[in-house]
Amino acid sequence: MSAGLASKAIDWPKKTREVQNFLMDSTRWNDFKFRDGDIVISTWSKSGTTWMQQIVAQMIFDASDTVFGQAESPWIDFQLTPDAVAIADAQTHRRFLKTHLPIDAIVISPKAKYIYVGRDARDVAWSFHHHMTHMTEAAAEGFREVVERTGTAPPPPMPPDVRDFYRGWLEFGAQSETSFW
Repeated sequence: MSAGLASKAIDWPKKTREVQNFLMDSTRWNDFKFRDGDIVISTWSKSGTTWMQQIVAQMIFDASDTVFGQAESPWIDFQLTPDAVAIADAQTHRRFLKTHLPIDAIVISPKAKYIYVGRDARDVAWSFHHHMTHMTEAAAEGFREVVERTGTAPPPPMPPDVRDFYRGWLEFGAQSETSFW
């Protein structure tokens, strides 16, 4: 590597906007205290996040057959876990954190490593539709409480037919503040 390239500072991506909705609050990343070696698993919903959390957990916890990666990996911006930052702060192992925010809505730290998982949009749409149409009443109540507390818009109604959902997602999904596209 030439001396000129070695001395050049990395131009890290910058957070340029906030996303606050019934599901996520990007402001929780603004003052997040990163540690050397943190891992941020940043994927769009239903793209393999839980799978990746489990893979990372197996590497951090020496392939323990009792570790549940999702339980060890705080979702910092998730509206239903307002204590996620405190949970992460209390962790003493190498932390691996979850987000579904787009890259321009999270803080990028040179202390952390970032993992992104991509998945075929057709599979994402099918899985997302299934997830949303099978939400428990307890989860739905939690989101109603978030909407009331934050004044954010509730989740849009989910069409019962996955094909109708997919067509709408293709047509209007790019306009979403957290667009897959």
